[in-house]
Amino acid sequence: MFRDESSKVIQKAHAQWGSSGSPTEASGSSASASSSSTSSASASAWTHELPVSAAIPASPAASTPLPPRGLVSTRIPKKVDLNIDQQGMQFYISRYLMNHPDSPKTPDQVATYFLNADAAQNVMIAVGLAGLSNLLGNKNMNLLARSKYVAALKQTGQLIASNDPAGVVARLRSVVTLALFEVVQNKGPRMTVGSANTHINGAVAVLRSVLPVPNAPNRGAHGVLQLLFSMFIPYHATDTPLPPGFFETLKFCKELLNGAPECCSVDLGLAIARLLQLSGIVEHTALTDGRPTTNNLIQQYLILDNAFEGLESHLLKAFPYTPQQGEYPAEAVFRGKWHKYQGTWGARIWNHYRWARILANQTLIKFINEYPISSAKVIPETRRTRCYITIEREAENILASVPSHWHHPILDPETNRIFEPGGLGVSGALGVPGLLWHLTTAGCAPNVPPEYWEWAYNVLRTVWKQMGMQHALALSEMMEEHRSKLDKEAIKQELKVEDE
Repeated sequence: MFRDESSKVIQKAHAQWGSSGSPTEASGSSASASSSSTSSASASAWTHELPVSAAIPASPAASTPLPPRGLVSTRIPKKVDLNIDQQGMQFYISRYLMNHPDSPKTPDQVATYFLNADAAQNVMIAVGLAGLSNLLGNKNMNLLARSKYVAALKQTGQLIASNDPAGVVARLRSVVTLALFEVVQNKGPRMTVGSANTHINGAVAVLRSVLPVPNAPNRGAHGVLQLLFSMFIPYHATDTPLPPGFFETLKFCKELLNGAPECCSVDLGLAIARLLQLSGIVEHTALTDGRPTTNNLIQQYLILDNAFEGLESHLLKAFPYTPQQGEYPAEAVFRGKWHKYQGTWGARIWNHYRWARILANQTLIKFINEYPISSAKVIPETRRTRCYITIEREAENILASVPSHWHHPILDPETNRIFEPGGLGVSGALGVPGLLWHLTTAGCAPNVPPEYWEWAYNVLRTVWKQMGMQHALALSEMMEEHRSKLDKEAIKQELKVEDE
């Protein structure tokens, strides 16, 4: 359903790069001996094994006058096999750039995206080839994806070293797409986000070096904040302390916002950073029920969750949204519920908030269960019920927010436009990896209905099948392990009851 739009973008990309056939003039060298044998085969496999939206659109039929008698007519094939670079770029554009809530929507946005994108060419192709090779099981194509990634690393390093003020957007795009490659290519959710975080740190450094940006909203603070917030999951997953530079940059963003309502996003960032700090203490401290250390730690979590609750009204003022409901395919819109946001950044920051609140409250429940003496001294009796209510509410909100962050392939473009929060049209699928982690947290949260797990799991599997993103596959396997563990615990409890 998206072939025509993606085809137009590919044509614009080729025109922007001055190439009528391939995104790179050097594609012949990368698609030589090894790729020449896989190019046509892979294109054929792509057309037949993946959804119709991935196929190469045929040229529209035209009424052509018959040639003079005696001349042999030249037959123009309706479908031309793509070389290996073109396959990667086609897949990147159709699955990672277009058909997302924050995809380029206008010709100007498309032109801006590919402007001065020479350094990003190789990494775009690398992401596309990685995703496509994951779905096809094509090892040669995967090796080429890696080689494109290595070339992109070198080009990006040169671009950053040039420190050209006019090329800051190109540098950022190249660096964040390198991070995207990591979550598409690598297996294992913790290793994947850890690798991607290296590039995210680089993107923060690039953008921090040019702040303040005079003509940007809030002088560039929003762009830096989005990058800073994307660091939370990698540092939490790898149990790594946030670097001092994180807090220095966060403080600078608060200065740039200068008392604007959006300043509460900085406060939220500090609260989530505190949550990660406390989480590290829990992981690395031997706690004993009834001891002052345990009591104090539980108290700190309680204070933090109260702070999260207090931030909600400020977030609603700065980033308002309205709950909606309608008749939509069940696999695409959870219970028919969705949110109407006023911008992409607002939609994302709300899910960071929900994710953090789930983590804080499930830890409080863990304290209540494992340290009853300490908990009784600090936590009111009614707080346990309140924790479960909060967890279920925020988990449902994460599921309901999905259409604003990612378009299910079952939905048509006209329906998708209803859900879009609005934005600059520059990020494409860059917000998807974080969304998938939030979905995993929501689906595996304690005491949520099994329906939550099922729906979140099915989204992860759909993303994997559509985009070939290893991160989605790995998280779905994590969810399977969680479900298996719960089933074993339920059987064990049932047997225990029977014995009694």
